[in-house]
Amino acid sequence: MGAQQSALSVLIVDDDPGLRDTLRRMIVSVGYGVDCVEDAHAAITAIGKRVPDIIITDIYMPAGDGFELLNWLRNQGMSIPVIAMSGSSSGAGDYDQLSVAEHLGAVAVIDKPFRQSKLIETIDRVLGNRGAPPR
Repeated sequence: MGAQQSALSVLIVDDDPGLRDTLRRMIVSVGYGVDCVEDAHAAITAIGKRVPDIIITDIYMPAGDGFELLNWLRNQGMSIPVIAMSGSSSGAGDYDQLSVAEHLGAVAVIDKPFRQSKLIETIDRVLGNRGAPPR
């Protein structure tokens, strides 16, 4: 999906600018290319311009959440792997939003907070190490 020289691209979708920047730095430091957006609507626009190799999305965002993004991808017939993340999986008690995200097509889920090693291992596993940067 890209030129042989370009790094695999990761699209980060999260409404928290500080977390977006932290995630970007974690992922860039191991050799992946990264774009960041603040919600599902911005992600849809970004995907229209450049299809990423993988998407990492928060579930709850005020203006276009991760469920909306997963549904849009499914409705478009797009098979971009998605890692859903959330810090409130034990909050409401009614349902586990990460399980719902998997039902909607997320290929992996991750609870916040998490370590860089867990995030990178999850990305590498989802991408099957195809073109993963050397460590």
